[in-house]
Amino acid sequence: MTTTADDIRAVLDQTHDMEPVHGHVDVRIPAATLWEFFRQAQLWPQWNRCFYRVRNADLVAGQRLVWAFQPIRPVYLYKMPAIADIVQVEAGHQVAWHVTALPGFFARHVYRLEDLGDGLTRFGSWEKAMGGGFRATRRFWLAHFLFVRDRSLEGARLLEQRYQETGRLDAADLPSRPLW
Repeated sequence: MTTTADDIRAVLDQTHDMEPVHGHVDVRIPAATLWEFFRQAQLWPQWNRCFYRVRNADLVAGQRLVWAFQPIRPVYLYKMPAIADIVQVEAGHQVAWHVTALPGFFARHVYRLEDLGDGLTRFGSWEKAMGGGFRATRRFWLAHFLFVRDRSLEGARLLEQRYQETGRLDAADLPSRPLW
């Protein structure tokens, strides 16, 4: 029997290993404009301080997402590589991926965009993990998930600022290297 993304999501919904780490911000960027920029994953490090580098040019369901994280504090001397399976892309609305790492570690991350009308978009981040490997290193992962959420929402605010200044989202208007 094949396990689907929906099967895995159902198991994750039932686990008590952690409550989801989630949040959102409302930004003055039309949803279609934000999505077209957001889907260019290789640009994430230019506006989202949790990412060091992302290999993917686009978000495509069924592909692997390959990236490296910045450390959760600049004084920590690591870059953490990650590989995920992109399991869902709803153009203009959301992307979800699954990470299976270490024995007994599974996580689901979702970035979601919601068109609120009148040029306002809600940008959200949601993440939940489970498994024995996760539970054994829970303290680190919770700090990491909070870091990802906070830097992602902060990055959406940066994009809003640039959009308000220029009337567009363009990589040329952002820092060319990671923000730290």
